[in-house]
Amino acid sequence: MAEIQSGKTPLARLVLFMICLAIAGSVVAGLHYYAVDLPAQKNLPAPENSVSSTSNCEICKHNCRVDTDYYACLAICNDLECS
Repeated sequence: MAEIQSGKTPLARLVLFMICLAIAGSVVAGLHYYAVDLPAQKNLPAPENSVSSTSNCEICKHNCRVDTDYYACLAICNDLECS
C-alpha cells in the first residue's frame, strides 16, 4: 500500500530555503548600508578643488602671470575664484 507523505517535496524545500536566504541577505545588506556606508558618505570632506577652495584662487592668480592683460585676468580671478 502506498503511504501518503504529508510534507513538502525536496524541490519545495529548496525554493523555500533560497527565499529565506534572499530575505536574510537583504536584511544584512540593509543593516550594513545604514551602519557603515551611510555614515561614511555623510563624513566625506570636500574635494581640494571645490568651489570654496583657496587653491583655485592661487592657481588662477598664478596663471595670470602669462596673460597679456594681467590686471583684467586678476579681476576675473577675484570675481570667479577668490570671492
